[in-house]
Amino acid sequence: MPFEAVEAGDQVGGLWNMDNPGSGIYESAHFISSSARSGWADLPMPDHYPVYPRWWEVRDYIHGWAAHHRLAEHYEFATPVARAEPVETEEGERWDVRLVGGDVRRYRGVIACPGFQRVPQIPEYPGEFTGEARHSHTYKVAGELEGKRVLVVGAGNSAVDIAVDAAIAADRAMISTRRGYWFFPKLVGGVPFDCFGFNTVSSQDRLAEFLNLHVGDVAEIGFGPPDHAPLSHHPILNDQVLHHIAHGDLITRPEIDRFEGNTVHFTDGTSDEVDLLLWATGYQDRVPFIADEHCRVSSVDADNDLWLWMFHRRHPQLMVLGPANLAAGGYWGLALAADLIANHVRDQESDRDRWKRFRELIEGPEPDLSGGFAYYQKPGHLNYVNAAALDAYGAELADRFGFEPLATPADFEPPELIDIDEWLDRPHPVAPPSHGSLQPIPWRPEGPVDG
Repeated sequence: MPFEAVEAGDQVGGLWNMDNPGSGIYESAHFISSSARSGWADLPMPDHYPVYPRWWEVRDYIHGWAAHHRLAEHYEFATPVARAEPVETEEGERWDVRLVGGDVRRYRGVIACPGFQRVPQIPEYPGEFTGEARHSHTYKVAGELEGKRVLVVGAGNSAVDIAVDAAIAADRAMISTRRGYWFFPKLVGGVPFDCFGFNTVSSQDRLAEFLNLHVGDVAEIGFGPPDHAPLSHHPILNDQVLHHIAHGDLITRPEIDRFEGNTVHFTDGTSDEVDLLLWATGYQDRVPFIADEHCRVSSVDADNDLWLWMFHRRHPQLMVLGPANLAAGGYWGLALAADLIANHVRDQESDRDRWKRFRELIEGPEPDLSGGFAYYQKPGHLNYVNAAALDAYGAELADRFGFEPLATPADFEPPELIDIDEWLDRPHPVAPPSHGSLQPIPWRPEGPVDG
């Protein structure tokens, strides 16, 4: 299919290129899914990678995979998009794309892949803070925290990473949260967390018991009790943050009440003098270059424009790759989504009847991708889906419509999982299960680059 690809940065890799515009990556960032279970199905991550790769190893892997498939030659780099909007023509819907330099191009359709860590979400509180305040997506190195009294607001995976940096580098390190979270160890029974099949409803209550025994009651150290069941919210995989709290290097605080100069008052009546406030409060689920009226992402029911978090219900020529927040790691999930998009786009010319049948599905009700879980339904978390349910539904769609596997190899075997319920009956050290087609291979990034 003829296409053009534009990228705001100077190379492939998106946010994993720390120097790319708007990248929220920082030097201490690591994957929170394991290397052996996170690669593309046709070229797994190399066997010399650590269990949880560092940011630059993820970047190099993406570069190597793109070189292996000669993808970079299709891109115009350093070409950011300012705005994309639909227009009606005699030939049907088209999309006008305005580049930052002023050039306007008209396309038959748009596949938007900006990532969803692009538009910072910053809450508002009474008063005025006169210290330095910025969103965590601007944070890069621990040296920025030296000699400062630092307050990190939020407790997602990036927030606790930065809080750990602050515990080591800052003069005083604090973390403020408005609710409690479950903290998961990165290794369970000696293997990575994602080796376990946690996506079963029966395991949630028992998993809470296990975490209370293994990690402890986080309410006792100041985070407050979690207001959701384990895995109904994106898990926080970090062993170090609790270590630093226990050693007094990191101080927990409840939600902010108000500001008064560089003094931050909290809801429990305590207050602290703060030099640097980092809002680690997440991102808005938006395509930054498409107006909300044309693409409402983080909504529910009739207000949700994206069916399967990919296909636009009202604009047939707009598709979005990436907004679904999977309860698992693995690039093969993105490959499955890409296959659905590519097959559907190609059908406009090759099989119009099948294209129409798929459009009827898109314009219908949203499938249940919860896998039976009652996921945490709050703003910023409305697009959470069960990875196993999405994989099964994607495979069902491919079979029903006869879609061809493109990014996903036809002989792809998904990784095996350890049954968490069986393991909870008798917790014990275990060996990593088979990684299926993702078995790590002796490969280094320079291999594909050199041909």
